[in-house]
Amino acid sequence: MKTLDFCRKHIVFNRAGSPITGPFRDEQYPFLRKPFAAADDIECKRLVFLKASSSMGTVALQCILAKRIVRDVGDILFVAQSDDDAAKFSKTRGKQFMADIVDAERLLSRDKYAVTNNLWLYRGKFVAIEGPGENNQNSQQTPTVLTDESHTEAYQPGTLAAFEKRAGGKWNRKLIHATTAADVGKEVTDFYYEGQQDEWNFRCPKCAKLFDPIWSDEDALKAKYNGQKVFVWNDADESPICVCPHCGSVSKDTARDRFSVNRDGDYVSANPPAHIRTRSFRWPVFAMHPISWDGLLAEYRASVVAAKIGNLKPHEDWIKKRECRPYEAKLPDFGDAKGNRDYRLGDVWQPGGETLRVLSCDPQAGKAGEPAHRHALVTEWDRQGNSRRVCYRRIDTAAQLHEMAAEFGVSEGKPGKNSHVIIDSGHEPRRTFRECGQFGWYSFKGSDLQQFHVAKQGIGADAMNVTHPMPYSQPEPQSGIVGEALPKSARKVKAGRLPDGWAYCITSHNPELYGYLYALITGASGRYFGIAQDMPECYAKNMPGFMPLIEPDKKTATVKKIVWKKIREDHYWDLEILALVIAIRSGFFPLGKQSEIDTPPPLV
Repeated sequence: MKTLDFCRKHIVFNRAGSPITGPFRDEQYPFLRKPFAAADDIECKRLVFLKASSSMGTVALQCILAKRIVRDVGDILFVAQSDDDAAKFSKTRGKQFMADIVDAERLLSRDKYAVTNNLWLYRGKFVAIEGPGENNQNSQQTPTVLTDESHTEAYQPGTLAAFEKRAGGKWNRKLIHATTAADVGKEVTDFYYEGQQDEWNFRCPKCAKLFDPIWSDEDALKAKYNGQKVFVWNDADESPICVCPHCGSVSKDTARDRFSVNRDGDYVSANPPAHIRTRSFRWPVFAMHPISWDGLLAEYRASVVAAKIGNLKPHEDWIKKRECRPYEAKLPDFGDAKGNRDYRLGDVWQPGGETLRVLSCDPQAGKAGEPAHRHALVTEWDRQGNSRRVCYRRIDTAAQLHEMAAEFGVSEGKPGKNSHVIIDSGHEPRRTFRECGQFGWYSFKGSDLQQFHVAKQGIGADAMNVTHPMPYSQPEPQSGIVGEALPKSARKVKAGRLPDGWAYCITSHNPELYGYLYALITGASGRYFGIAQDMPECYAKNMPGFMPLIEPDKKTATVKKIVWKKIREDHYWDLEILALVIAIRSGFFPLGKQSEIDTPPPLV
């Protein structure tokens, strides 16, 4: 029995909360027909699916898995993103999916341990469910290997090849990799390029010709349609529309029209001469007709706004997870300005609205006989993220920093609450924590960690707490005394009430903050970044302290990434990063998403 026929007969979607319910109906997702046919082709040994996020990629793997359990011979290895994801899949999504298939349930072993975190036992075969770790790469010998989301960092170079060796040279071997698009140079991307690269195309309901639903790839538009756009904005309906590049027929952003262009859609090969042993398919989010183009437009615009102010990750995610194109890092046009030199120190700034003053400090040990000292900077921000440098000084003590805060009206607040003074803890962190605890300041630690999630309290009695990915962590208690643990009595109290010698420390995601700051300084973000004409020369000549470059990733040597290279003395750059964190936390640097605010403004 073919996989498609098996799905029509046996698959029913009963998962609560899923947008796909009821019996398997391939007319609703025609982009799965040819991938399923390739899964049945005995001459095809390797199959690669590049699929948009939430576009039935893992569902396709589950369908193929179910058919091979019920109808085919041989053991199966299913590789998830990690060991934890493997256990979760085994106990929840995968288990529930198989439980709804009567024939699969009938074949399940009667052993009481038939279903565990990493093993399903069926009559005459087993399904091993593992993460991509090195130990798992050599643990099973199976003719069928299925991998899920191999674009992640857990799949190091050679991981897929190692798993493919588990199938040996068996005549019935099948190696199937389903993932959202990865970086150019990633192993799964290389496998995709080795295949025929079949790409999902719309079919025009009027002229019956196929065309590629290109969203933002200007090079592809020029090459295929002489620059003519496929998706354009319609003022009359205030929504995007799709225009056939062959006849000009318009499809609107309605469920009926989205279904119409996909119903008779088909794959077009970008690499026809490829050998049939490797087949590769790619379907973007536009293949999913239930998803509105207007919602996608809002997501795309948000990614463009984020890129404009220096955060390139949302746009990278859009290309990989929505357009489903292999991603190659490119530097945007950041510009080459160095701030606005249009005022003098002491000039009053009147941006027209509320402003925030921040005092940042970077302690240094000194070198070449130079004594220890501290760099301190006062900046002022408005609600739109525009800013001015108010004062820079080189000082010696925490007491002088405290006096500087009073002189320039910077709020020191209570420990861990509403403080607008922040100190880098890289040099003598314990002393820094003690000083921050004494004066109510924040301490700071830079890192390369990504996607800190900051909790937000919902509004109303029944509101739920939600989280937002941010470029820094929630403040965490740190002790100024080595080996001292936070007393149990202080662990349950509200933020701001810590024992003596303790302070709150914020950990940052440096690459994202560096992107924001670099775009500010060079003028690419469109926000005002004022540097006084009489600002000390040591500050002006050392900004920016870092610049972005594209270099091969150290782990893979094939994937190219944007990295930040130090090009000048970086004390002044660090001061600006510290100030930027407080500005974001306080709602004075909008990120194009809801940012954390220490004290939310009153509702009007």
